[in-house]
Amino acid sequence: MINLKQKTINANHRLYEAEQNARQEQIRNIEIRKLNPHEEVIKENLKKVLTSLKVEERLKEPIIVDKETRVILDGHHRVKAFALLGLKKIPCKLVDYNSNEITVESRRNRKITKEEVIEKGLSDELFPPKTSKHKIGRKINNS
Repeated sequence: MINLKQKTINANHRLYEAEQNARQEQIRNIEIRKLNPHEEVIKENLKKVLTSLKVEERLKEPIIVDKETRVILDGHHRVKAFALLGLKKIPCKLVDYNSNEITVESRRNRKITKEEVIEKGLSDELFPPKTSKHKIGRKINNS
């Protein structure tokens, strides 16, 4: 006789492991020179991030990056700080920016689209600092 409770526990455990592996697979150390910012940074904020990295000697959260274009969606200050510290790679969480789970809002009282974010990221012309605010699922990420 099959123990239904044990079968359910085993199935849930396999599902949990699969979800954990999927999350891990999406985090990659990417060369900073291959990332594409879409916003400028604020010098005062950059100084704070540099100080924090020097004290804590670790990155608390990976950078959020579009997996297709390598446009940075969240973490411009951290990327710049890593570069200034002479580091070549940074942990990045790769996401599908075309997903309906990801939305973008403007912090500057104007409409902003995902297409504009990608366009800026792939050009030499950046948005001013803190122009966009990305929401990924229920978690909010600030660019």
